[in-house]
Amino acid sequence: MKKIMSLGFVLLLLTFMIIPDISSAQDKDNSSLLKSPPPAPYADVSKALNGALPDFVPGLGTLYVDTSKLPEGPFLAYDKSGNLIKIVFMIPLEKLNSQNNYLNQAENVLNKIGNKKVDHVNFIYSGPHPGVSATHYHIELVLVSAAAEKEALGKDLY
Repeated sequence: MKKIMSLGFVLLLLTFMIIPDISSAQDKDNSSLLKSPPPAPYADVSKALNGALPDFVPGLGTLYVDTSKLPEGPFLAYDKSGNLIKIVFMIPLEKLNSQNNYLNQAENVLNKIGNKKVDHVNFIYSGPHPGVSATHYHIELVLVSAAAEKEALGKDLY
């Protein structure tokens, strides 16, 4: 009986010792996307395109993407201070017109940043540009106010 209680106490103690480590590991994982550069598999879009896009695109910021998810994304868009401002999807019109469905696209990224609050959403028409060769829409989940977005990414969004 005493051994069983001792074993139970040790397991309980170990549980309380392990939980903070798990929690801090999750916090590190959650915050890893909030500041640039994000960890792999995300790559700097400007570098991936050999400078075909500038390091900082006015209205979009500094972009990172998992290249296996091109052209749709999600792209992580950071301000010049390295703060995540928005999550951007670049959906070709051809794919929209062919009635493709895009379900739960941002859920994984939003879960990783520990933030499901989107301040506002932008739908912006875009012609072809380096990285996305077809006419498309930018669907932007913006994590800051419209005023903060304009301040961080440029007065004219595009």
